[in-house]
Amino acid sequence: MVRLGFLVNTAAPGYVDTDSNNHTGHLTPAQGAAVVVRLATLGVDGPTAGFFSEDGPLPW
Repeated sequence: MVRLGFLVNTAAPGYVDTDSNNHTGHLTPAQGAAVVVRLATLGVDGPTAGFFSEDGPLPW
């Protein structure tokens, strides 16, 4: 695979307690953000073209 200097991944943060679900989620916003922050701070040798939850890779 040719790498062009950026990684593309997607995240499933889980059922987060937000206004959009009338605060019925069981995760705090900070807990939901953890997977997003982890993906945003991957090194250049990190995974790409993946789908991730806080527990790790998920099938597409």
